Amino acid sequence: PTTVAAVPAATAVASVSANLLPNASFEGDWYFFNSINELQIPVGWAAYTDEGFNTLTADPDDVFFRPEIRVVPARDLPESERGMFIFDGENTIKAFKGGAPTSFAIYTDIALTAGTYRFSMSFFPDIVSVYNGGSKVWATDPDSAEARVILNDGGTAWATTNIATKNTVTYEFTLEQPATVRIGGAFRNRYVNSNNGWFLDDWSLVRLGG
Repeated sequence: PTTVAAVPAATAVASVSANLLPNASFEGDWYFFNSINELQIPVGWAAYTDEGFNTLTADPDDVFFRPEIRVVPARDLPESERGMFIFDGENTIKAFKGGAPTSFAIYTDIALTAGTYRFSMSFFPDIVSVYNGGSKVWATDPDSAEARVILNDGGTAWATTNIATKNTVTYEFTLEQPATVRIGGAFRNRYVNSNNGWFLDDWSLVRLGG
């Protein structure tokens, strides 16, 4: 079996490889995942949506709903929002659902040689409690927006995020032998909000040491 071990973040690295992820800033083409029109996913990537029971609230009948996911070019965003939601290039992934909890993931499978790697993902939790005259009132409960890194069947635990600003999560791991790994990010909103939204952009996977 493949051995995967998390390692502490390095304090200094002489060199790193180029970005190993396919279509890493989502600038390339896209497709409808599983032929579902609401799931517009960048080529080279796949998606998962949880539509089961939401056990994170007190309501035993609460369920997660599938968000709509789009690859959005800068031209389709208001000029005032482009710098907020696009971190690299001209495209960003937008996932959103109003009035319902959501839980979804974006991931890819990639063949890697033995070595130590650093995965980094950036995202903007666009979690709006209510709209007040067209203005956003951001959710304030830290549990309203959670994220984690996916690495095969593991990765990081769910963690709260900083709503209404760019977040970047970095994760390092070591492969003792060559392997194809599944890597990506998972995102969830346990509560009902006027908008449970996420913008995802500028992801990277590099091999430490070049």
